Amino acid sequence: MRIIADKNIPLSPSLFSEQELVQIDAREIDAKMLSQADALIVRSVTQVDSHLLTASSVRFVATATSGIDHVDLSWLAHAGIAFSSAAGANATAVADYVMAAFSWYLQHTGKRPEGLRCGVFGVGHVGAEVLRRFRALGCVTLACDRPRQESGDPLASDFVDLTTLSTCDVVSLHVPLNSSGSHKTADLIGSEFLEALPGGGLLINTSRGGVLNEKDAINTFALRKDISLILDVFEGEPRPDPALVRFTDLITPHIAGYSRLAKHLAARQVSKALMEFFELDNRQSNESADPTDHIRLELVTGEPYEVWQVALQCFDLTAISDSFKGGIRRGESEVIFESLRKQYSGRHEYSEYSAGGQMTAQVADYLAGLGFTLE
Repeated sequence: MRIIADKNIPLSPSLFSEQELVQIDAREIDAKMLSQADALIVRSVTQVDSHLLTASSVRFVATATSGIDHVDLSWLAHAGIAFSSAAGANATAVADYVMAAFSWYLQHTGKRPEGLRCGVFGVGHVGAEVLRRFRALGCVTLACDRPRQESGDPLASDFVDLTTLSTCDVVSLHVPLNSSGSHKTADLIGSEFLEALPGGGLLINTSRGGVLNEKDAINTFALRKDISLILDVFEGEPRPDPALVRFTDLITPHIAGYSRLAKHLAARQVSKALMEFFELDNRQSNESADPTDHIRLELVTGEPYEVWQVALQCFDLTAISDSFKGGIRRGESEVIFESLRKQYSGRHEYSEYSAGGQMTAQVADYLAGLGFTLE
């Protein structure tokens, strides 16, 4: 059996010792390479459709990502090709990013989290974790997820509509990109939503660039200087529209879901799915877990403002954004996009840091709410 896999996915060779595992650069994955393959494992940089697979012998496709808009699911189903994703594998990593963005906001505005109205659009694996952390920090939380509401999910009984969500001080987007259908999300966050955001608010997008109507965003933010905008995704990746970049407080190269633990969890999930499909020996390798000791953090003052500083020191969105914007100004968007993604692909999650030192009960609660481990 022949498996073609993106080399940036940390698959364990020991899991596939009885199969032919070919790990190559994503740019080398093409129809010719797949002509004699049985399985394909990719990331979001590889478009999986009829052009890639029509002439192949592939029977199983997996993506080591939560997002699946790079995969033509209807064509795979029509062709009888099985599919699996790593849904939820990067939920903790993305939630860390949102908490870092929120920490930046609190630090720059001098606000406290208690009582702030924080809304989440899309309550799947990631959105649910972000909601949990906002609540742990004392925020008033609102959630919007039409598919879950319409399915009769009892946990969605108190969800709100998009209009109500637009009244929140902070809004974080976590929906898939759907270009059509009753739950279309493409360009859904447009001028009406953006103009309704309260002054002094914050919009965070870590979902997909196409969810935010960038033309509307440019027009709205040109007139409204009282809203902060933090983007990890944008249309035309890896080249963001310079006109949009102008109005971002922070912009990063699609790294929210990048972490060492997320990569290994995703690899384990797709490996398990492949083994189950082909009815292989589903043994797990210890090397896949990649455990490490906690990294110790020592708080100095124990004041609330130090918590936001610690969050940003462990995940410095400002430095990443400055580097990315610098590359964009130099006309090197694609180069800096790839460079930064490689640089931060193995970042540590907040849970891997152990905080100690002087701290009040409130500071300890803040740290735990953000996702840090307490000694």
